[in-house]
Amino acid sequence: MSFLEENEWMLLNEIAYNISFIYSLDEMRKNVLNWINMLISFDGAVFSLIEKDASVLKGSIGCNIDEKYVKIYEKDYMKKSPISWMIRSRNASASRESDSLSKEAISINEFYKEFYSPNRFCYSACMNIVFREDAVGLISIYKRRENGDFTNRDLFVLNQLQKHFAYRLYYEAKKGDTRYFYAKGYHDRICKEFGLTSRESELLNYAVKGYSNEKIAEIMTISIHTVKKHFHSLYMKMNVKNRVQMLQCLPLSTNKINFDEI
Repeated sequence: MSFLEENEWMLLNEIAYNISFIYSLDEMRKNVLNWINMLISFDGAVFSLIEKDASVLKGSIGCNIDEKYVKIYEKDYMKKSPISWMIRSRNASASRESDSLSKEAISINEFYKEFYSPNRFCYSACMNIVFREDAVGLISIYKRRENGDFTNRDLFVLNQLQKHFAYRLYYEAKKGDTRYFYAKGYHDRICKEFGLTSRESELLNYAVKGYSNEKIAEIMTISIHTVKKHFHSLYMKMNVKNRVQMLQCLPLSTNKINFDEI
């Protein structure tokens, strides 16, 4: 029997699409947590990025959790959570906390007292987001006692999004590394291959450097509307739908992702 109904699959596919489509990483994560809550009932969630050595969480965004406790989560999870070892293990599957720990072991933990208890959380599930062997993100979702533990279906939903998150977060971690792109002359080659105008070439340059539309408009002394118009022309020529897709197809570093081989 399938875990999901047809309309749920449609929503899941829409979420997967928007993981790549929404340009702002923070906006994407906020929206995705809210959309996931339409498929998985939870009382609170946190979406964190992971430092390269998998020892520190950063950039955490909460859903239905006060910012004070999101900061506690980010600061103390790796040091005090009894399941933080999963990040270091590079295990990419979603899991329930109750599958590896008893209620007693969870409730006596210091992290439980600092984070779970004030929010009345009782149950937790999490997904370690892994690209190849690099942990790049962590999603933790929580439920209160009266709402019961997470189900196999809930874990299934998270697992369907694993690779989509991995591609996006790994891309975000690498997009600032532009040395290879310019040293090998790829900027000029791409401009020639796609017949880009001087304006479009300049826009591509700023996009590779990670500049926002607002900053590009300021530098080029044009309106944001004109920036968007030039980008639309650029996307049409390069046969992509948005800036994320455009940058994903560029060789921005020597370890550029080959999405077709993964």
